[in-house]
Amino acid sequence: MTTIRPEVTGRRHGDADLLKWPVELLRIVKPEEAERLSSLSWDTIMREHSDKIVQLSDRRVGMRVGHCLMLPEG
Repeated sequence: MTTIRPEVTGRRHGDADLLKWPVELLRIVKPEEAERLSSLSWDTIMREHSDKIVQLSDRRVGMRVGHCLMLPEG
């Protein structure tokens, strides 16, 4: 069976796990709420967890609630 390479689909490794998450954890929140949920500053999140930041448009970014809650406290 042939598999499609991740670089072709644009999916990152681990994206299949998101399909198993409850819907509430998939919601994308603004940086201010991400700071509150993770108890980390947005600068720290950008520096150490940039792979979890979602680019919504050219100027807007966000983060999934599930990722915010799973970040280790600094």
